Amino acid sequence: MVERFSKHVSPIEARIFKLLNTDKRFVKAEGIRIFDEQGEEYLDFTAGYGALCLGHNPAEVLAAVQQAANLPTILSFYVGIHPLVGALAENLHRILPGHPDISCFGSGGAEAVEIALKTARASTGKKRLVYADWSYHGQSIGSLSVSGHTYKHYFEPLLPNCEHVPFGDLQALELKLRAGDVAAFIVEPVQAEAGCIIPPKGYLPGAQELCNKYDALLILDEIQTGFGRTGRMFAAEHESVKPDIIVVSKALSAGVMPISAAVTNSEIWKKAYDQENSWESLISTFRGNPKACAAALKAMEILVRDRLVDHAKKMGEYTLQRLEELKAHNENIKAVRGIGLLLAIELPSGKGGALALSSWVISRMWNKHHIILGNYDHRQDILRLQPPLNVQKEDIDRVIEALDEACSKSGVSLALGAGVTALRRSLRPPK
Repeated sequence: MVERFSKHVSPIEARIFKLLNTDKRFVKAEGIRIFDEQGEEYLDFTAGYGALCLGHNPAEVLAAVQQAANLPTILSFYVGIHPLVGALAENLHRILPGHPDISCFGSGGAEAVEIALKTARASTGKKRLVYADWSYHGQSIGSLSVSGHTYKHYFEPLLPNCEHVPFGDLQALELKLRAGDVAAFIVEPVQAEAGCIIPPKGYLPGAQELCNKYDALLILDEIQTGFGRTGRMFAAEHESVKPDIIVVSKALSAGVMPISAAVTNSEIWKKAYDQENSWESLISTFRGNPKACAAALKAMEILVRDRLVDHAKKMGEYTLQRLEELKAHNENIKAVRGIGLLLAIELPSGKGGALALSSWVISRMWNKHHIILGNYDHRQDILRLQPPLNVQKEDIDRVIEALDEACSKSGVSLALGAGVTALRRSLRPPK
């Protein structure tokens, strides 16, 4: 398995898997638990970077997908429409902040961001786009152009007329908007890949007010924060923000099927697409796939029926409290923070560097405690805790106890002494 992955997919990732002893073959997954071929159980506290809001293989969602199996799989203009796509769009209209009217569906988050950017430029007639430092909006050329990736320079030149501002700085944002030629400001309500960075209170309402003042659209990227992750159905609801365009994916289908949406109001949509055949620019092969729509409809139903958003808020508050207690007596934990079930543990850089230390803690959690953690894309020194929304208190307690050992002085010393040099060498890109 690993040899084929290394040869045909990603040699660098394969080296990392081997070095950290995480190159395991998992054969079963249910909820928060996954099992390797020896029958050993692991707790998955990454939840597919938030996509698996109900955990692995939620039975009701899988059954809904199967019920849609007889519908035409790929729609075209000549095949027509199926009932699930309109039902999903109506449910999004009901549940999203501001109740936007029209959903433009895609297969993944980056595609939804592309749709949002196109819609903003087409509806306003303006070209400039503004984004926040350290933001993450996807890996396509368009989404990279409005992201604060540290590695985006590998793919330059990117889209022109894309300009960045510090996250949380309204004064800097106004300076960019003042000329009146900005189509949109795209922003995450919480910067996930930057290490779970929560903006100062009033920032998002202030950004919305500035966008309204200078006739720019506010695009809110809720791909990671949407559908209960932050203890509200959408993070925008914490301060009653109603964006012009909202982008969702990941947990939309509980991670069971690839689906995304950029959702806006009919006035903006008509300005962008209600002319000639411009609406055809929204067509993509798997748009509105019935199995994906069925998964999304059932996932949303479960979130509401089982009050999982309230549960996520309660469990998030409990986890953060336990993390604060852990930090108080563990000198190797620099900071903890979080909102709902999007949580972070910041580690010191250490002698071997931030990546080396966090990687060894992750490895120890995997191999000693059978708990799967990750780190944040832009901040390798920050551990990511992002369990399914239906996580239980006993699972959280097990993770906290394991972290206490893995981040202890003896555990960190072992990590730094045993393999920092090898780790850094293995992570060095090939020449």
